[in-house]
Parts: sequence; C-alpha cells; structure tokens
Amino acid sequence: MKYLAYQLDKSLPQPLYLQLYQQIKNAIHQGKLTQGEALPSKRQLCDYLKISQNTVENSYAQLLAEGYIESKPRVGYFVSTQLLPPELSTNGVRHSLIKSNTKIWRYDFNPNVIDTQHFPFERWKKIQKRLFSKKYAHLLALGDRQGEEDLRIQIAEYLRSARGVECLPEQIVINAGIELCLIQLMLLWQHCYPQQQAHYAMEELGYWVVERLWQSYGQLVTKLPIDNQSLKIDLTELAKQEVDFVYITPSHQYPFGSVLTINERQRLLTWVNQQPQRYLIEDDYDSEFRYQGKPIPALKSLDQHDKVVYLGSFSKVMMPSIRVSFMVLPEKLLSYYQQHISFFHSSVSRVDQQILATFMQTGEFEKHINRMRKQYRRKMELLCQILKQYPHKIRFFGESSGFYLLIELLNETRTIVELTKLAEQQQIKVYPIDFHRRILFVLGFGNLREVELLTGLESLFDCWGIKKPTQ
Repeated sequence: MKYLAYQLDKSLPQPLYLQLYQQIKNAIHQGKLTQGEALPSKRQLCDYLKISQNTVENSYAQLLAEGYIESKPRVGYFVSTQLLPPELSTNGVRHSLIKSNTKIWRYDFNPNVIDTQHFPFERWKKIQKRLFSKKYAHLLALGDRQGEEDLRIQIAEYLRSARGVECLPEQIVINAGIELCLIQLMLLWQHCYPQQQAHYAMEELGYWVVERLWQSYGQLVTKLPIDNQSLKIDLTELAKQEVDFVYITPSHQYPFGSVLTINERQRLLTWVNQQPQRYLIEDDYDSEFRYQGKPIPALKSLDQHDKVVYLGSFSKVMMPSIRVSFMVLPEKLLSYYQQHISFFHSSVSRVDQQILATFMQTGEFEKHINRMRKQYRRKMELLCQILKQYPHKIRFFGESSGFYLLIELLNETRTIVELTKLAEQQQIKVYPIDFHRRILFVLGFGNLREVELLTGLESLFDCWGIKKPTQ
C-alpha cells in the first residue's frame, strides 16, 4: 500500500475530489501504481491528507466508474488495470514525437456525458454476481443472432408502455451502437433494391457520426436545413430531393431541442408512404428525460404502414460503455434481414444483455429512470435559474428535455472562435455551434454537480466579461 505525495490545493477552483482523482489516475498511467496494488482505505487517506471522507469517496467512485480501480467487499480498493505511460509504445521504446493531446479541464460542459455519481452500482453488481455461476453456463456460448430473447421481450414491453410503440420481440435487433444498426440497414436496402443507390437525408446539425458513416460507404447524403425562425428542419426540402432514407430525431432535434408537431409528423408519414422504397429512421434521442409536460409519443407509434425504423439506445439512460443499442425493423425489412444478413452475430456480450434484461424485468430500470430524471431536472432547473439572471445578454433553448441547454449570446461583437479561446484559457471546455452567424454554445451538465454548475458558469461568464444587470 502506497501513500504517494498527493498535492491538494484548496485555493484552486477545481474541487479537491477531482484533484485527488486526477493524481491517482496519473499515478496509474505512469506506472507508480500497478495492477493489483492496494490503495489506502478511505479513512486512512482522510487522516493522511487531512480531508473529508466524502472527498475520498467521490474520488474513488469516479475511478471505479472509469475502471481504474476495483472494490473488494470487506477488503479494500485495488488498481484494476495496468497502463503504460503515454510516451511509451507497447515494446517499451520511447517516441518523443507521440504526445498525448489529453487536456485537463476545470469544467467540461460536454453534452454527451451522463451522471455517473448516481449509477446503481450495487444493484447492477448483485445481478452480475448471480449470473456468473454454473447455472448460467449457457451464456458462455453464442446466443440468438438478433440478441437475447429475454432482453428483446423487455425492450418490446418498455416501448409499448413508455413510447407507444407496438412491436414484437422478433422485430428487434440488438447491436453494439447505432452505427452497426445503420450499417445493417444499408445492407438491407441493397438487397431490397440491388439496382439502385440509396439516397440518405438527415438533419443539418444532426449526429455527425451518421453523416461520416454514410459518406465512408460512398452513399449520397443530403442535409435538411434548419429554419432560422422555427428552429426545426425544413420538411419542404424532401419534395425537392429523391431521398430514400431520412434519419430524424422528431422528439428532440439537436441542438435547439425542437419537437416536431403532430402535423409535421403526419407530413413525414405522408411523404414516406408515397414510394415503396422510402423509410424513416427515427432515433428516439433523449426521449426518457423530458421535464415539462407528458412524454412525446414516438413517431413510430403513428406509423400505420410499417415505414418507420425505430432506433433506441441505453447509452444515455444507463451507461455508454454498455454499448447496447437496438432497432425495430418493419416486417418487410425483417424478412430481408433474416434471409440475407442474419450471418451477423449479436455484437453485445450475452452476459451484459442478460444483466440488462434482469435489471428491467425486476423493475430496477424504471426506478433508475425516475431517479435520474429527478437528478437531471434539478440540474436543468438550476441552469435555467442562473441564465435567467442575464436576459440582456443570454437567450437559451431546449429546457424541456435532455442533458444540455443551448445558449445564444446577444449583442455580441466577438466571434465564436474568440469566445471559445477565452474559455479554454481558463481551462473551461465549451461546445460552439455554427449556425447562421449566431453566437451559440451547447452547455452540457450530465456529470456536473450542482455546485460545479454554479462555479463553472460563474467562471465562464467572468472570462467572457458577462455581468448581471444592475438593479
């Protein structure tokens, strides 16, 4: 057990738990702490560094969440991985030209990071422990190519009750990430229409990985523009293009958080029904975390002619690292899937699928969503309360759902690039949006604590020179 010379500075704006977390993490990367090595107990480290037990607990919790350490009940904490310093290659040769670009941020307003502090580790671990026994030895073999039946049954029940989507477990295909779902859809379309090249369309500021994936496969991709007034995609563009697939997020369009109305959804369904080869791909992004009014039913729930491919993921609602996504195929595409591309084995671990299925079946999934919705709602309300103090300078969008707010700086003469650099000089990471020369930034709050939101925004506005109006 080592007591390394950790240097914690209470005068810094960075919380003490983050300082301790970063220094332990660096020690593991540098080989000062090696795999299997015991860490001091929380009480020992508290006494040694003269800090509170909460500080140590929060540091260890983050290291646990990221897989750097593991906890052995009634024994202690141990380093769970062996890492080489970033300047060393796998054969031990030093490469001076290869440098890590990792930058340490005091505050990172990443819109794609979840709250890891409130994950139900004990409940998840209990299910996992039960499955690692001879009784479940069958999970060691390959399973159903479309994914575990138990999980597909749970997903179908969840979609029916929470999203209004009626489907059979047989229509669901489980994959590691929506990227693989989209690749399989490309192959399906080629088998359905081998003489035609598919033409894809997506939202102007939609998920960039989707555009990159389609372009990598040489597909035609059209970006549907966002109207500068309504802040929604302009559906009239579809009439001007010979599009086959439209990838869309009707319940939460990035970055303004816009929601398509029932009339706009009906227009999409009318358009897709006009040609047999057309399909809508609905990514039900952030649908679980809505804070105002009732949840918006999925577009798929209105689909009377089986022309919507529904995409869902557990990355935001559970954890990104589990890599469980799924698609609900229309019956025609399901038939082609089973005929032509059922050679794909499910790319998600059977054990992980079974853990998730049990988590859902026992009601823990619903409890977790409700708990996290309260956590995120509280952070969203706090963020809105802070921003409302600057009506002369800041307008914001998307407060009804999701893990982020989009802010617009008003009457601003500086460029987005200048403002971003000012923030970076203070070790604050912000995410600018290039749209119609407006000064827009996405502020994510998923894994920021409420006190970090307060101090982070205070530091950000201070470096931008934004002050509250005088009374």
